[in-house]
Amino acid sequence: MHDQKCLYDAALLLERASSSVAMANLVKDAVNRNQCWRGQQCINLVAAEAPSSPSARSLLASEIGIRASGGHIGRDNRFFTGMALIDEVESLCVELLKKAFRCKYADHRLMGGMAGVMAAYTALASPGDCVMTVPIMQGGDSSHRSNGPPGVRGLEIIDLPFHAGTNDIDIDLFKQIATYRKPKVVGIGMTLTLFPVPLERIKEIISPWGGKVYFDAAHQLGLIAAGLFQDPLREGADLMTGSSGKTFSGPQGGIIVWDDEELSAAIYRSLFPMLTGSHQINRVAALAVATTEIIEYGKAYMTQVVKNAQRLGLELRKRGLNALFHERNFTATHQVVIKSTYLDSAVYEVRLLESANIICNKTPLSWGFSKESPADQSAIRLGTTEITRLGMKENHMAWIAEKIAEALQHSRSPVMIAQDVIEFMKDFRTLHFCHDIGTH
Repeated sequence: MHDQKCLYDAALLLERASSSVAMANLVKDAVNRNQCWRGQQCINLVAAEAPSSPSARSLLASEIGIRASGGHIGRDNRFFTGMALIDEVESLCVELLKKAFRCKYADHRLMGGMAGVMAAYTALASPGDCVMTVPIMQGGDSSHRSNGPPGVRGLEIIDLPFHAGTNDIDIDLFKQIATYRKPKVVGIGMTLTLFPVPLERIKEIISPWGGKVYFDAAHQLGLIAAGLFQDPLREGADLMTGSSGKTFSGPQGGIIVWDDEELSAAIYRSLFPMLTGSHQINRVAALAVATTEIIEYGKAYMTQVVKNAQRLGLELRKRGLNALFHERNFTATHQVVIKSTYLDSAVYEVRLLESANIICNKTPLSWGFSKESPADQSAIRLGTTEITRLGMKENHMAWIAEKIAEALQHSRSPVMIAQDVIEFMKDFRTLHFCHDIGTH
């Protein structure tokens, strides 16, 4: 639930405001302070974030955003008239997504990655069906678990098995479990995503009973579009969703793509009228422009993202921090993971880094928790998408790693490190890999 103190403080501010204009200014001031601090004075290493381009952002404030959009594309499929130009915008977005992901079908209406997960499980499974998903402690996401869409849909959830102490699926044990339980869907949804998954083997194993593979590319979507990660639809996935933010670097929202025409009716039915009504055409327009940028600059952009992540892992390890998977060059994505010094210390460590103006998040690991407290957050997850779009390259990773090490090893105060970061970030105010090189 919400922090009651935060709500109380907000209510107090509103009570003290002299007018509704003053109340509005409270909101604007908070937005501007966040833009100054998070946007210009912090090193943002949150793997779930990436800055969208000036062109995409400008469309979020466009007039088209106030228009209702119920129904599918086409005059005869709408609930409102006056939609011809909106049909054009939405059609352009769909065709651009098909081009970016080299697929036959795509949809753009989902308001978030979580909505994409719900649409996928709604289309592919019915209440009571068995599905296999990635456990939280193996890097899975709650969106694929009992407190997410599969649970809401009334699906029986079985854990995908992993090799002990690794981020790799135990395919032999999976075959034994899957052959016995015959899951309707195998859902690959991971918040900690470092390396490709054996999709071809999974599909081969579950195909005899018509099982479907669903790949949630929430984090990897930009890498996949750029051809720099595995290509799920070509490797056995029947359906793929993802976040249009994160590595894709567009507005917040969701994307769903597939190739099998037989799935289309169920997917479209899950999208409308089940899960979307009016779906913010300003976001669709921004997504379309962001897609053109991924098509044009995605390979160079994502190549640098991965290079930066791998170099960051190396530089962290040089400084005595336990960046995992050094034997595999740390990562094949935008993410790097540091094992915490002590059990559950990541909760403290990410707050310490925040006070040094370095923003990241905690994450659980199966090989770092106690049986008494399986929810311990035992690692730190770092992402390099935002810093890459701001123009940082491998040589900058050593400086960032040094500041992280100074904070976590308590060699300098967070206040001093924060001042270093503020000065450092003054050189990174321009967004790259977009049609209009603009200020951040």
